[in-house]
Amino acid sequence: MFRTVFRSVEFVLGLGSLLFCATADGIAQNAPVVGVMTVQVEDVSPGYEFVGRVEALNAVDIRARIEGFLENRLFAEGQNVDKDQDLFTLERTAYELALQDAQAVLVAAQTTLDNAERQFQRNQALRSTVSQAVLEESQAARDTARAGVLSAQARVEQAEINLGYTHIKAPIGGRIGRAAFSVGSLVSPSSEPLARVVQADPIRVVFSVSDRTILDLRTAAGGAGKDELAKRYTLKLRLSNGEPYQQAGKVEFFENEVDVQTGTLPIRALFANAQSLLMPGQFVTVIVEPADRQQRPVVPIGAVEQDRDGRFVLVVDGESRAAVQRIRVSTQLGQNWVVEEGLKGGEQLIVQGLQRVSPGAAVEAQSVSAGDAATNVMAPTSGSAPGSSSQ
Repeated sequence: MFRTVFRSVEFVLGLGSLLFCATADGIAQNAPVVGVMTVQVEDVSPGYEFVGRVEALNAVDIRARIEGFLENRLFAEGQNVDKDQDLFTLERTAYELALQDAQAVLVAAQTTLDNAERQFQRNQALRSTVSQAVLEESQAARDTARAGVLSAQARVEQAEINLGYTHIKAPIGGRIGRAAFSVGSLVSPSSEPLARVVQADPIRVVFSVSDRTILDLRTAAGGAGKDELAKRYTLKLRLSNGEPYQQAGKVEFFENEVDVQTGTLPIRALFANAQSLLMPGQFVTVIVEPADRQQRPVVPIGAVEQDRDGRFVLVVDGESRAAVQRIRVSTQLGQNWVVEEGLKGGEQLIVQGLQRVSPGAAVEAQSVSAGDAATNVMAPTSGSAPGSSSQ
């Protein structure tokens, strides 16, 4: 009889185990399948974009300062040149002769002065035997000879300057353009520029900002002035082919008044341009971003629901159940909400199958990509969280 009772107990326990397993398997099989994605933390710093125009920091037209025939061109068109580098030479012969003539005139003037000085000294020594008129004449002759020497010296200096002008140099460093005259051409100060040099590194970008945007930027920076504003924001460029420019810029200066015609304030910024990717006259996109980047979790708009207590999302907890997570959002970034409170990043957010689950229910989670989440997420619905009434 004892064996019979023991076998009965074994049968009951075994039957109970089978029923429990069947119930657990049924619950697992009946759990709805939901698509989940990991909450990402992204850079959500606000940015502003403006159309900018590239300008040379300095640009100089190269002109002849004297008349003459071009003897040599000492550069290749389009190359970079250094300050004071020789660019052209003019024929020197006529100016060398002019210098020699001026030097000869100076020698003659100096000889005349020496003779007049000696004559004045003799008359002054014999002033007791010469008349006052003779003494004054010799003094006047000496003074006239001194003036002649000064004039001759000026002619020599001018001739030396003119001779120096036969070497036409670059007044600034930069990139030189095409030569407007060929070797052998006669040029003069009235001729058109021989070439043009533009300073390409650094280079300037000019863009205009509306007065309202300036106020918004200052408000976002805590009411900072223009100098502080330049420190709070960084400047970047996007080229016409969509590629980002690798060098960041800095504000050179703000104009001191708003243009009454356009209601905008021109701003000039400097960018390094060692590779000469930026050229004067080029148009670029200027991107103004805060220097201190803001990292926040972002969630798809369609994954966010709302009831009278505010917005919330459903996440999969450690027990594979749908759990309510209250959040506070700030701004919309594309198709996502920027989350200020409630999420830290890394949570398993339910983005598909929201209509098939309720808070606390067991779910079967399947990962989906961010692209699938953006295209397949359900539209936001008014739901109810545990302990709250739906709208």
